Amino acid sequence: MMRPALIFALLFVCFGAAAQEQQSQAAEPAVLSLWNRQIVTLRATVDGVPPAQRVRNSRERIDEHLKAQPGGKVTTRVTSIGDLKGIVVTMGPNVAFGLVEGDLDTESSITLDQAATRAALRLQEALQAHEQQQRPLVLAKGIGLSLLALLVFVVVTKLVLIGRESAIRAIDRRLQLRHWVIGGVDILPTLATVERATFRVLAWVAIAAASYLLVIFVLQAFPYTEPLGDRLGAYLRGRFAAGLVAVVRASPNILGIVAVIFMTRTIALWVSRVIAEVEHGARTVTWIGQEQARATRRIVSGLIWVLGLAVAYSLLPWSNNPVFQGMSLVLGLGASLASAGLVNQWISGVVVLYSKSFRIGDYVKIGDVEGYVTEMGPLATKLHTIRREEITVPNAVMTSDKLVNYSKLGDQQGALLSVSIQIGYDVPWRRVEALLLEAAAKTEGVRQDPAPRVLRWELSDFSVLYQLHIRLVNAEYRATVRSELNSNILDAFMTAQVQIMTPHFEGQPEKPVLAALQ
Repeated sequence: MMRPALIFALLFVCFGAAAQEQQSQAAEPAVLSLWNRQIVTLRATVDGVPPAQRVRNSRERIDEHLKAQPGGKVTTRVTSIGDLKGIVVTMGPNVAFGLVEGDLDTESSITLDQAATRAALRLQEALQAHEQQQRPLVLAKGIGLSLLALLVFVVVTKLVLIGRESAIRAIDRRLQLRHWVIGGVDILPTLATVERATFRVLAWVAIAAASYLLVIFVLQAFPYTEPLGDRLGAYLRGRFAAGLVAVVRASPNILGIVAVIFMTRTIALWVSRVIAEVEHGARTVTWIGQEQARATRRIVSGLIWVLGLAVAYSLLPWSNNPVFQGMSLVLGLGASLASAGLVNQWISGVVVLYSKSFRIGDYVKIGDVEGYVTEMGPLATKLHTIRREEITVPNAVMTSDKLVNYSKLGDQQGALLSVSIQIGYDVPWRRVEALLLEAAAKTEGVRQDPAPRVLRWELSDFSVLYQLHIRLVNAEYRATVRSELNSNILDAFMTAQVQIMTPHFEGQPEKPVLAALQ
């Protein structure tokens, strides 16, 4: 007896659950809409008719009523629908739809009478819109307002484009007269391009906003599409209100960002002014020289702004957004990979600058390049050679190659210039020394104090290597002095009938190799 009863109970539970599931699926809510207007939502199954079928039946009755008589007053009355008591909404003598307690939203506190009254008002508005849409005067008015709105849109678009071009021309005129150099690069042309693009984007945003308002206005000009225009307007108002609320909530952070930028700018200006005084000789400090002041001012200002922007970044409203953080990570990684060479050049420039290897105006030799230093940049150094060429040497090359400064130690005694020559052992060294000193004495631009001197530098297998060291009056004329000195050496040795057999001297020829004196 127990086993059949248990089986019966299980079957009852299973069939009951299946029936309940089927009834819940059949009782899916359905919305009755008319002329883009939501009238009512039906949720209950009445006398075996599901909500979707009830909506279709109600729509058929409304369409038949509109075909027979477009007008009619919408009213409500209490009635019984099957075994249920409810309220029916009528259009004149015809029934439009009925409502029961099961149609009410369980989360709402409105009563059945209130729900029926609201549905009747919406149905009345839909019927009135249908009636107005049939009137030629209403259509003509809507078309006229739409054309007027289109004309206003064209005028506004033209004014926006004219204002954009005027603003761009005004910016170009202002920026053409100014320069803003950072790291040796004038960034104002780039800023001008960015500002022009910004004004173009703002202009198109304004035109898009005007187009949106035009669509709203045109939709609201006709009774059939008026609800669509109301929805677009409500969406726009909602977005604007949400943005305003977001701005209000973020106002403390925005004020903090403004304060951080203001403080950063104040500190950067104060530090730049102090270092600028060192740069122009108005102030003297022990930890920085005058020649390093300009680059130091740029470096310190840049570091201050980097720290300030890092603090301001943490105050941005969207700084904790995972998407924004991911984009920042990707951009930072890309910038790091792309700027690896630039960072190397910049660090090398800092090393060269603070090692005080040279300064602007010095005559230096870097590898095989000789010239005067004209500019020391964060990425490269520029030299002017004696051939009137400008050579750009990357800073990384300067730290990896040999650098010779001919001017640094020659401020008091003059820059050193040396000339090498090889003469055979058959010529007494004192005679060679006298000839070299004679040539140096005849050369203009050579200091006599300290006096030129000759060094017997090397005793090779077949000749003696001599070096003549002189001090220059002005290092800028190094090439000219060297050329004239070589000419005087040739003249002196030819006058003395002494052969110069360098750099490959192995023995005296059978006949002396001497140039005829002019």
